[in-house]
Amino acid sequence: MNYGEMIKSAFWISWRNKFLWFFGFFAAGSGGASNVFNVPSEVGSQEDFSGMGRWMSDNVVALLVVLAVIAFALALVYIVLSFVSAGGLAESVAAIDRGEERHFSSTLRAGLANFWRVLGQAILIFLIGLGLLLVVALIAGLPIALTFVLSESVGARVVVSALFGVLGVLLLIVFFVALSIIGQFALRGLVVDRERITHSIAAGYGLLRRSVGRSLLVWLINLGLSIGIGIAVLVVVLIVGFFLFLPTILLSVAEYATAAIVAGVVAGLILVPIFLVISGAVGAFSHAYWTLAYLRLTDRPGREPEPAEGAVA
Repeated sequence: MNYGEMIKSAFWISWRNKFLWFFGFFAAGSGGASNVFNVPSEVGSQEDFSGMGRWMSDNVVALLVVLAVIAFALALVYIVLSFVSAGGLAESVAAIDRGEERHFSSTLRAGLANFWRVLGQAILIFLIGLGLLLVVALIAGLPIALTFVLSESVGARVVVSALFGVLGVLLLIVFFVALSIIGQFALRGLVVDRERITHSIAAGYGLLRRSVGRSLLVWLINLGLSIGIGIAVLVVVLIVGFFLFLPTILLSVAEYATAAIVAGVVAGLILVPIFLVISGAVGAFSHAYWTLAYLRLTDRPGREPEPAEGAVA
């Protein structure tokens, strides 16, 4: 298994098919309110701001309800798109690796077609995770609880709590890593190989068991790449953000409050899309990496990536 080739292929697939970045971001939704709440129609003077403050205070419950509804709707849209994106990316990356062509519309169709199956698999894996958490709680917590009930010795309580506490943490790490890898494999088995939900999870576990060393190395490489890319993105965002918000800082120091606010809003409107694009690109690369890992571990080598100039964008 050529890990360098896999990373290079994942990079070129995500770079040459930039429509995948949209799905990668979701794979880490009027004016009538003024009449309802009777918002003051004129804002500008100190009295207007005071009136706005009184209005917000008088309608705080309604505002909280509106904000809660908006937050819930956005969260629901994000969750739905995350499952759609997961299925669409897995199918498209596997198809592109086979030499086929994919576009935004075909990726979206694949994600929608697999939505309910991906959702059902995620729910089942979540329940398995809860079960494993309960097992760890029993293994580590029960001896500690019995020690506190049966013994009055402070030393015995401390020793047992420390030993089984460490054991519990180690078990959580092992279960978390294993379930994380199984979940990655299961998703690809579900979408790429069209397996049933339960069978895809069982097959993911079987693939991990047959190739523990390579699977763990894939996970560790992904962890290292995530840390490295995360640091690089943070540095870039901080540097770009500093220069974008520099006018805001200077205007604030010069006590031009209104101009500083405008400059800050403009800087934010520029910085946020940049961050979203970078996040989408990183998400697409990571998803492609895991899809290629699944394909290579199941003995389906792909084409050697060649950065052609006529890349699909």
